[in-house]
Amino acid sequence: MSKLYGKPVRRVKVSKQRQINIPKDFYDALRLTDEALIEFNGKEIIIRPAKYEVVDFSEDILKDLVRKGYTGEELISEFSRIKSEIPKAIDRMKEEAMQNPLIAESLGDFLDSLEDDNEDE
Repeated sequence: MSKLYGKPVRRVKVSKQRQINIPKDFYDALRLTDEALIEFNGKEIIIRPAKYEVVDFSEDILKDLVRKGYTGEELISEFSRIKSEIPKAIDRMKEEAMQNPLIAESLGDFLDSLEDDNEDE
């Protein structure tokens, strides 16, 4: 295994469908499951376990509660109640999105059609 900037590096093949295999030791080290977060920063693609996704609506919740006139202990109590409901709401949104997909074709076909559209421009 080679190293780049002191970190392990592996060369992997990219299929015609733009798929890659994650080396088992990388997969195991990240404790990946059936989902991952992928980020493009302009130069690199970064893959992270989905469980580390940070969704924080705290500031929005607090602004809304202050606008509604909550203060003191009442503000803290209502903030805690609303914040505790967020994971359930996100799970419901995921379930609804999976039951009513916006894309009827395979993801690969959809991405190919986007590339075709971009070539036409």
